[in-house]
Amino acid sequence: MSAALQIVAAGARTPVGTTAETTAAAIRAGISRVRRVQVSELGSGTDSFLAQDGLLDRREWGAAERMAALGVAALAEVLEKLAPAAAQWNVEVPVLVGFPEERPGWAPPDLQRVVAMLSAVDAGRLRLRVEPRLTGHAAALESLHQAVTWGGHAGRCPLILVGGIDSYQDLETLDWLRENNQWLEEGSRTGFAPGESAAFIALMPESNARKLGLAPAASVRATATARETQLINTPALNLADGLTSVVRQALNPLDKPRDVVENIYCDINGERYRTEEWGFVALRLGASFRDASAYHTPVRSCGEVGAATGALNLLMCAQAWRREYSRGPRTLVWGSSDAGLRAAALLEAPSPGHRGEIRTWAP
Repeated sequence: MSAALQIVAAGARTPVGTTAETTAAAIRAGISRVRRVQVSELGSGTDSFLAQDGLLDRREWGAAERMAALGVAALAEVLEKLAPAAAQWNVEVPVLVGFPEERPGWAPPDLQRVVAMLSAVDAGRLRLRVEPRLTGHAAALESLHQAVTWGGHAGRCPLILVGGIDSYQDLETLDWLRENNQWLEEGSRTGFAPGESAAFIALMPESNARKLGLAPAASVRATATARETQLINTPALNLADGLTSVVRQALNPLDKPRDVVENIYCDINGERYRTEEWGFVALRLGASFRDASAYHTPVRSCGEVGAATGALNLLMCAQAWRREYSRGPRTLVWGSSDAGLRAAALLEAPSPGHRGEIRTWAP
């Protein structure tokens, strides 16, 4: 579906950065917080890989507490950047937040604690309405799809925040990952390094951004969601029907064959399932990309960040255009959740005139 929302601000807290800008710069530079460690509390004696926020106690195992700390920091950053422009607004602001699907170490009471902490963040005259989505990797892109729908109704939502928060730093969660052979350990050929992160972006219709003097960093051109029935950790063969569907829908606005997508941001994390899923999409739709194998992912720097991945990828995409190191004016962002949700978005760079005539993100 077509859209007219602009990304005008962002915030992040990750293992490699305490702000949106430092996170994007660190990931671009290849800085990594993935470390080989032994988690003595699990008693296996096996070297495993983890990525942790260095400002949080590395021995404090509790996903909810860590998610709350990460999420509050990222949300406060994006609100601080919006404050000078939106100081006079007295409106309700939807905050659509992606969280992990239910798993060991993460249950409804944990979600309630994190949502309460987010709702208490100082937003000035803005009234935050936190709406959680427990749909995993693709949650933030699903939220973006919803934001596009709301943003299309003039005046209903002049500002929408979309984010994602996740942390695998919980003993129950790590033990579960090990049982499923998903935790990357020394000598293993597949799996991922469990990480943690939070990211938020602020979205506005172009007309509102212009009135407030906020420089758009990216335009949302199209979004799509679908369901995949052939799931990870099952014997089913995933031929990527769901992911192919959302990518094809997101690419619909392209003027083919003249336009191609130069940039791809995704949640490929070292698991064979995800790599093969994208491989099937590339075989079917490869002509729409400059290079379908040249994708970006935060995993090498931040570890696997689950439900934070989509929002972090949107942030990195926007920052690449802001700093003018992107490979071109079009980007596909896609996500694949364990329980079957698939989502994708096509973004475009703002025009050079927009970048030059109004102020940047920095407060």
